[in-house]
Parts: sequence; C-alpha cells; structure tokens
Amino acid sequence: MRRLVPLLLPALLLPVLLAASPARAEEEDFRTVEGKSEPTYKEFVDEEHRIETPHGTIYGVVRRPVVEDDLKVPVILTYTPYNILERPVATMVEQTDAVTTYFTPRGYARASFDLVGTRESSGCYDHGGIRERETAKAVVDYLGTRDWSNGKVGMIGGSYDGTTQWAGAIEQPEHLTTIVPQVGIGRWYDYAYGQGVRFYSGSGTPALFDFGFGFAPPTGVTGGTAWLEAVQAHATPCERVEHNDRAFLPDPVYDGYWDERDYLAQIAKVQASVLVVGSWTDYNVHPVNSVEMWEALPDDHPKKLVMGLSGHSGDQVEDNEDIYHAWFDHWLLGLDTGVMDLPRSDSLLLATRDAEAEDPTAPERRQDSHWPPLSTVDVALGLAAGDERFGVVATPATEVIDWVDDQPALSEDDVLSGASVADGRSRLFLGAPVDGEVRISGVARLDVTMTTSEVSTHVTPVLFRESVGGARTVLTRGLLNSRNRDGLDTSTDLVPGAPWRGTVVFQPVDALLREGERLGLAVMSMNAFEALYPDTTLATNVLDVVASRLVVPVSLGAERLGTAVTAPVPALPGPVVVAPTRPAPAAPTLPTTGGSLPAAALGAAALLAAGLVRRARRV
Repeated sequence: MRRLVPLLLPALLLPVLLAASPARAEEEDFRTVEGKSEPTYKEFVDEEHRIETPHGTIYGVVRRPVVEDDLKVPVILTYTPYNILERPVATMVEQTDAVTTYFTPRGYARASFDLVGTRESSGCYDHGGIRERETAKAVVDYLGTRDWSNGKVGMIGGSYDGTTQWAGAIEQPEHLTTIVPQVGIGRWYDYAYGQGVRFYSGSGTPALFDFGFGFAPPTGVTGGTAWLEAVQAHATPCERVEHNDRAFLPDPVYDGYWDERDYLAQIAKVQASVLVVGSWTDYNVHPVNSVEMWEALPDDHPKKLVMGLSGHSGDQVEDNEDIYHAWFDHWLLGLDTGVMDLPRSDSLLLATRDAEAEDPTAPERRQDSHWPPLSTVDVALGLAAGDERFGVVATPATEVIDWVDDQPALSEDDVLSGASVADGRSRLFLGAPVDGEVRISGVARLDVTMTTSEVSTHVTPVLFRESVGGARTVLTRGLLNSRNRDGLDTSTDLVPGAPWRGTVVFQPVDALLREGERLGLAVMSMNAFEALYPDTTLATNVLDVVASRLVVPVSLGAERLGTAVTAPVPALPGPVVVAPTRPAPAAPTLPTTGGSLPAAALGAAALLAAGLVRRARRV
C-alpha cells in the first residue's frame, strides 16, 4: 500500500505522492477516483520570488514545467514556516519536494513560500495572527497573476501548513480556488486549550516557533538588502514573549488575542472549495479543528471530509494519492475526475478487529453524505446504578461519588486498569454489553453536577471501550477548567462546598462498538496524557450521579446502547449558567511570567527541533 510521509508533531512533512493508480471501486467496499492528468512534462524552470507586503518581504520559490507558449498552468502552493528545516542550505533555491515531483510533470506549477518572519521572509512571526492571514492572501494573488499562471491557485499541506490555508482563505484571495488543509488548526484556542485546560500536546510549540523558526537567521540565499532586512526582522523582539505567555497561561480566557486567531468564527468568508483531512487519533492538532471547520461550512459549499486513524498525518486513507490528484485536476485543471461525486464524508472508525471479516486487519471505513451521518441522534444516559436507568454501573454504586486530587496527574493506564479507582483518585462507570453494533459519531458531552472543596478544579473524563475479552481502549477525551464553566470568555471561582454545574465536551469521535462490547466512562481531575497543568488545589470533588448525564451521539444502534434518560435534571438553588456544548473555540509546569522565555521552554523547543530534523528524513 502506498504511504504518505507522516506529520510529526508539531511539524508537517508534505505528502509524498508517488504514482497514480487506477480506481479501485471494483475491488474495495469504498468508492474512490483517479486523476486524469498525465506526467508528460520533463523540463522545468526554477524561480525565486520576493513579494513586498505591508508586513515585510515574503520569499519563495516556484518550479514550473516548460510548456507551449500559449499554455497557462495552475499553482499548488504551500505557505510554510518549516522551510528552515526543509531548506537549511543557502544554495537550496530549487523546488524539489515530493508534491513537486508528482505534480509538475502533470502540468502544475509548485510554489513554496516562507511564512512571514521565518527563514528568508522578513517581518514579525505572528503565531496565527493578522500578518499571517494578510500575507497568505498576498502570496496567493501574486501567484495567480503571473503571466504563466492560469489564475487558479490551490494550497496543500498539514499542521501549520494546513493552518495557513485557513488563515489565507478567510481573507478571500481572488485567485484561491481550492484548499486541502491536512490536520490544520481552525481556531488557535482549540490547539492550545480544551475548555480552559492547557493541552499537554504541543506544549513546546510556542517557544519552538517564536524562538526557533521565527528567530533563526535567514540562510542567506536571498543576499543583499533582502537578507539584511530578514536578519533585522528575525532579531526584533516582536511579540514573542506575549505569544508564549498567552499560550501557556493556566487560567485562560477567550479574548481579542484569540479572536484574531479564530478562523472558525470567520469561515463564512471562505470562497474556495475545501478538502478537509483530519484524524480521530491526532493528539497534537485535535480532531475538533478539522470537524468544526467542516461542519461550519454551509451544506452547499463544495467540500469533502476525510478522517482517519493515522494521528498527526496527511496520510489517512489508502487512496490519499488518488483523491488529491483527482481533486486538483478537477478544481485547477477543470478535468472531469468524478471526485465531487464521491460521498462527502470518508471516515475510518475506531473499532476492534472483526475476526470474521475477509481482511481482519483492515480498518472499518464508512462513506456518508454528511458527518455526523444524518441518522445521528443524541442519547442522554444516566449515571446512577441500576439497569432501569441505562445499565451503567457506578463505582461505588451510590447516588454520589467522590474522588480526591491528592495526586492529581494520572496516567490513563492507572485509570483504565482501576488502580486509581481503588485509591480514590478517579471513578469508573461501565455500561452493559451491547447486543449488536453501535456507531458513535459526533461530539459527546458530560453534563456534571458537582461540589468541590476548593475554588477551582479540573474535570478530565475519558470515554472508553471494553472489548469482549476485557481490554479497555480510549475512544475520546474531554477537558473542563471549572473556572470556565460559564463560558470561555470568563474565569469564575467556585464557592467551596456549593453545588455547581458544567458541561465537559469531548473531542469528536467516530467509533464502533461490536456485539458484546461495553461503553465506559472514567472521571478524574487530571488526565496527564491530555492536560499539561496539574490541578494543585488538591480538592475533593463529589459528583451527583442522579443530576448528571452522559450524552452520546449515536448514528447506528441507539436502542442497543440503553434507554435514554427522559427525566429532567434536578434544579440547583439559584441561577445556573451551563457551559457551552461545543469544544473550546487541545510534565512539569512551565512558568511564563517575568518578561523572558523560561529556560525549560527553550529546552523543550530545542529538543523538539532536534527531533524534527532527525525525523524529517523518514518515509
């Protein structure tokens, strides 16, 4: 099976597209397509370009095929901070990455431009802000107006290279025809936080980019005054300290800083067609970033969603190459490839292996007209013990359960094994075995009613599957900072000992429970796999199971999961504001105050950068 190079957190290596293959619809239980353009061109021109913008000079390179005089070619662009890794040598001006070697012989120009404030581009690195948005637009429209261009520009790339596509698209470049964001950030708050709790993943990213990619001197390939301009810009403090302070705050609120970096809020401005590629198992750029952007695009927008199980990677389904080829041929060359006739949603499900399948190792793949499937319904499940409610058994089986944060950071292994239940640091609920397949598709939530002994706490539940043999595996995770229970734009202390309510929103998921398997819920205050900041309040939390609900989106077999709870949740005394029902917008504590970057963060950045350099060679 052909493979695309994996994205490695936090950086992306562009997809390695090798060779086109015929459509496989006759041999597989899924539908696919193939491109129509053929690799007919063998001579190419390499060019350097410098674009003057209000935010600095943006540098890039283009490789385009030598074609007949009257033929114009489209452009496939990546606007990236990663060229300091991919092109670290001053003489590397040619465009030779794998996307280039695949598409330029087929009549495409391939462009790679350095993100503002990185490598050869001058200006201040902007951590997803307005400078990145406006320079992305400038680059697109510059390329679309070259005398060799047919006026159509597409973009591809993942991680940060997927993020710059959203940044540019909301600025409505005239010549942007299509984008293919792979595991890209839709809302920077969603990358840093889950409902006010700092994600453990990506914790070194702000330092890596501001004091790594954004601070590293240019290679000198530009020469002359352009090189001096870039050197000066990279040495300028810009907002580096603010970026790192804001991205590490343990008690964040959503404000104007994050609003500038919220592409989801402005997605109605996107005019280009969109092929969203994400992963249910990406714990760097969490799946909420892909799914929320997909869902926010209007139903009549030309769009397609591909979600797989390959983590932080652009390689999610086995026919990636066919889909990308057909997509660009359709949108940039105007060829009839049939790609828009495919089901719009293509998902690999989290599931145990089907021993009776022809290929037990093959993933469960579902293609639907929409995601979540139109058959999806929310099933509200009670947590109290007893089959009359839902079949979930509380541990212990009482109307209230408590846990103590005397050792807040927990490993998921300890939680799922029950070790942390025995010592009172977490609690488990386990449903009855299902009597047929149940597909969970969408965003689950846990509506909690609790009392807490201190002014704040975290709630970090995990939904898991228990196989027929008893093995437990995580399906999705949720986070909530109690201070943000009334909304992301406010931070409010709890009243110790008084009941409070909040909604913990899980990451989107597409999972399959097979006959005899169980759905489980683990409740704790600090899942060390998912959250960076330990809850140091050492609070005792008491969960009122009668007044709490687990809401699960089910697209197949809702009746098999249990009887939905219909009784109203008991009222709390006084007014209650329930937290939003969609996700916010994803070690040791790293201090961020004092006006300088902590040594720990610099060390993390150096280690990450070193790892990226080593991994960049792996195919």
